[in-house]
Amino acid sequence: MAALRPPLLTGVLLLAGLVLVAGCSRRDDGTGVMMTAPVIAQDPRLDFERWLGERERSTTVPVLYATTRAPAPPGDAQNYTRSAGDQTRLGRARVELGEPGWSFAELLASDRVSRVEDPRPARVVSVDELGPLGDAQAEREFLASIDRHVATSRKGEAVLYVPGYRATFNHVMRLMGSWAHYLGGSSSVVAFSWPTGTQAWSYLTDCPRARAFIPDIARVIALIGERSQAKRVNVVGFSCGSPLLAEALVELRNRHPDEDAAALQRRYRIGNAVFIAADIDLQTFARSHVPALTEIAARTQVYLSEDDRALAFAAKLAGASRLGRPNFQELTREDLETLASNERLVGIDVTGVYGAHETTGMRGHGYWFANQRVSTDVLMSMLYPFDPAWRGLTHAPGPGLWTFPDDYPDRVGRAIYEAAPELRRDAAAGGPG
Repeated sequence: MAALRPPLLTGVLLLAGLVLVAGCSRRDDGTGVMMTAPVIAQDPRLDFERWLGERERSTTVPVLYATTRAPAPPGDAQNYTRSAGDQTRLGRARVELGEPGWSFAELLASDRVSRVEDPRPARVVSVDELGPLGDAQAEREFLASIDRHVATSRKGEAVLYVPGYRATFNHVMRLMGSWAHYLGGSSSVVAFSWPTGTQAWSYLTDCPRARAFIPDIARVIALIGERSQAKRVNVVGFSCGSPLLAEALVELRNRHPDEDAAALQRRYRIGNAVFIAADIDLQTFARSHVPALTEIAARTQVYLSEDDRALAFAAKLAGASRLGRPNFQELTREDLETLASNERLVGIDVTGVYGAHETTGMRGHGYWFANQRVSTDVLMSMLYPFDPAWRGLTHAPGPGLWTFPDDYPDRVGRAIYEAAPELRRDAAAGGPG
């Protein structure tokens, strides 16, 4: 039998693999690419423009932010650095989507033919810092921005996104600018941008350090849930942003031990708690997070993939599987029965779903912004908080993971066609290819 490698050596070897796969990093001058359009935006039977008011008919979209990053020097296009600042700062960014000079009609036309292989540009065109979290004036302006959006939006909701590592401040703003566009103005979009570098080895330092920001994330969620006019607050965590979000929600639940699920819903109004490619210890999630999430969120939605190479590395480093690439043999039969019987918990397996599963990172990890079918399901779960079967997903008889059938684009298109007759085009065509 081969000698066991010391843990440090194992980590170094795994990190070398990370570096080889991940490639080089570069500075972010504010210009990058849009998120690929969800496949539902390309269904010829539907015209989502009919949902939009005049305010949403623009190539420039607002994104609210909270960040624990230090400000960049004046005039620096990065806006915020990879280093931690001395407080949580609230602000507003504006993101321009598409080619410079495009009309809104041209942006919509590009959505209908969008492919991950042909990315479209996006730019952070302005950043307006309001002030620190805890400052009364800054919080009033932040909440007023949400409330103005909610007052005129179709759904009157808000969404908070907690990204993974290796994401610059501008990258997060561009991604959330794209997301705001695809939501069609139905939700006010907020991003929590925590400090992280852009090198592969940043994972070993930045993700553990980010746990210090869990209370800040909890404060932002509480600010939106308790004091804004949003009818529902959806929260999304990606990669190693997922454990930060999960722990923040657990913290909020534990603040009010005497309140039941109904009272917590009235207090925070958490709709979907969505965890995508989550770098969370599986046993911790099943035994510690799920009980709290079940009480504070109307639904907890987990996306996972056996093809997620980044989480395979993370599991080897941690010595335990991750929620986004689980080894269910690590759970007891009681654990599995508890998860399977939880009606507020939805597990969705994206392994092998047709389309791209990554853009520039490790294979199989970035599917939620690269795969047009997966992003559609995340989008539909926010616009229509219905059962996954309604959204076109399937699973074998009995409890288990939901999956994407081959004809998913047609299924989800038909669901929207029936649910929203006002979106039907005058001459309905066949489903998307």
